Amino acid sequence: MADKQESLSIIDEDCLVEGTLNVQGKLMVAGSLKGAIIGNTVVTVKGSHVDAPAKVRELIIGGEFEGDITVYENLRILSTGVFSGKITCKSLILEAGGKLDGGVRPLDPTEELHAPDTALAAENVDVDQVLPQVEEDTEEEKPKKKKDPKKSD
Repeated sequence: MADKQESLSIIDEDCLVEGTLNVQGKLMVAGSLKGAIIGNTVVTVKGSHVDAPAKVRELIIGGEFEGDITVYENLRILSTGVFSGKITCKSLILEAGGKLDGGVRPLDPTEELHAPDTALAAENVDVDQVLPQVEEDTEEEKPKKKKDPKKSD
């Protein structure tokens, strides 16, 4: 029987993605991501920027990452990685040169995620809280038409 390969998704450099990503396999971020991440394995590389809360099984940070995260297995901040936010994780490795600006607390055993069951992580993410209300922001940005008092209806 053939081994089932884990899928790989890539956000390449010079690419900006906004929204909620539910990743079943591995996600590699070389560009920019703003929104929320739910999934198995996420790797960010040097030069990348992520602004998102995350609930993932494994996270490797090599670029800039901002947000409150829950990592159900291993979190590794590489020497090129910069993290800002709150961390809840089972295991944390901070390499020399890596930067961590935020709070860290151990994962409660009842918060266990059984890989690759990302549906459990999705149930615990309140999208209304983790994502800005895009519709309201868009409405505020639209210029309002002013009625010309010189013109008659």
